Amino acid sequence: MNKLLQLKQKLKQLAILDATFEVFGSESHEYQLNSCLKDVDIQAFETQYQITLPNEYRCFLLEVGNGGAGPGYGLYKILEPICKNEMVATPSQKKYDIISQTFSLTQAWNNLDLPKDAYLDDKFIQGAFVIANYGCGIYALLVITGEQKGKIWIDDRTNDSGIYPASKNFCHYFHDLEPDDFMSDDDDGEPLSFYDWYEDWLNRSLEQVSQV
Repeated sequence: MNKLLQLKQKLKQLAILDATFEVFGSESHEYQLNSCLKDVDIQAFETQYQITLPNEYRCFLLEVGNGGAGPGYGLYKILEPICKNEMVATPSQKKYDIISQTFSLTQAWNNLDLPKDAYLDDKFIQGAFVIANYGCGIYALLVITGEQKGKIWIDDRTNDSGIYPASKNFCHYFHDLEPDDFMSDDDDGEPLSFYDWYEDWLNRSLEQVSQV
């Protein structure tokens, strides 16, 4: 079965089973997806910022939706500004001028010896943009350039935890109702691809609501 069809079917099932929005963040998006983009719109976005979107994410925008239901408080849109009643992301969510540069990280990074302004500099997340907000200053990044293109990373600098891969360990903690303890400094696992990250959220959410 086509992967996107699987994702859509699981999302539909989750929306039916979780009618009272027990899954974290679901009350924000209510399992609704925004309208899909057209290929011409995506091409214009790619041309404007001199990038090529990862194939999985590009197909998601074309066939599933431009933001909406997803991990955390849901997926952000591209091409549209954040509405004032939405959860506010980092400044990089509102601009894309650094996404054409190379994302340089290949393993978890944290340097608390840096001054705060330097520690929070956008240069550490260049080549990526915020795709979801887990709350408490924790953001999911979709990497657009470099060796990690198409992977999901986590920007947890607000909590002094640095930037690290969205690995299975991370997802086990943030996508589960009653997770085990999670320590970002010990999380050296491989980052999940966009599809795997999104499907992990669906699978764990379905497991949660089936146990309620």
